[in-house]
Amino acid sequence: MTTGRTLFLEVWGYDYPCSQCQRPMTWVFGLRPWYRPAVGELVTCDKPMAVDVARDILEREGRGGLAAQLRPRPVGARGASFNPNTCLACGDQADWHALDDVIIRALHDDFPVLARARVEVARWRELTQERTYVIAF
Repeated sequence: MTTGRTLFLEVWGYDYPCSQCQRPMTWVFGLRPWYRPAVGELVTCDKPMAVDVARDILEREGRGGLAAQLRPRPVGARGASFNPNTCLACGDQADWHALDDVIIRALHDDFPVLARARVEVARWRELTQERTYVIAF
């Protein structure tokens, strides 16, 4: 249950094969306000807080399978960002570059809104502060 002001966030995904076994999977890649989003309000799911919020929304909206594929940052991962998507078929958790490729493809193609739920505005503001770059979409 939320206690402060809230807004609807969408969780965005893209259907693209696993980079290891090539089996079809839906990659979770972004969060964005549903109602009248401003340019640059897309938050990619490559930071711990964004991954936690995406996982929570997916679970609340009955998408537990997608929530389960979002794993913590792998031990030994380098850089500011990471890919949380883990193939449930082979267990591969590709690096951030694979997620970056998926994001670019998705934003130039059709992609589904996987779930939509209310999140506190304060939490959303924290997410926008956590990100390392802004995508003007």
